[in-house]
Amino acid sequence: MTYGHHVLLAALEEHDTSTAYEVVFAETAAATIEAIRAARAAKVLVLWSFYSPDAEALAEELATIKAAAPGAVHVAGGVHATAEPVRTLDAGWDIAAVGEGESTLLSLVDSAGDPTGIQGLVHRDDTGTLQRTGKAHREPLGRYRAFPLTYKRMNPIEITRGCVYACAY
Repeated sequence: MTYGHHVLLAALEEHDTSTAYEVVFAETAAATIEAIRAARAAKVLVLWSFYSPDAEALAEELATIKAAAPGAVHVAGGVHATAEPVRTLDAGWDIAAVGEGESTLLSLVDSAGDPTGIQGLVHRDDTGTLQRTGKAHREPLGRYRAFPLTYKRMNPIEITRGCVYACAY
């Protein structure tokens, strides 16, 4: 679990949605497989966030999880997915979230996991055609708490995001 997930959970915690959901923390491949298999939801979203040096090892873990527990939608976010969304998809993830993820995740939850038309995603449609939905909507830094109260997952104090030198990430 990364600090980025904490921010996403804080946004979700404040979000009013008609979509029923359950949050499960699974920090190993075995726990993720177990959680997917135990899920009662029609669609299971598995959120991943990682840096490029970890991408290859996590792609192997993803393949293991998908083979043992098929049917879930695996969403990659963070630095690697933002910088290399097509490589992320080619490595096995179903959706790459590009840029800030709060509004993107909330829209994805509202749509019950259907990425069609949601800003900030790169995915392949049913025909395999690459779909890029544009930049994610960016909220002001203080729009959401940096941590969820319900799940008691705390972050360091956040004073900025991204690169102060206007890098593309």
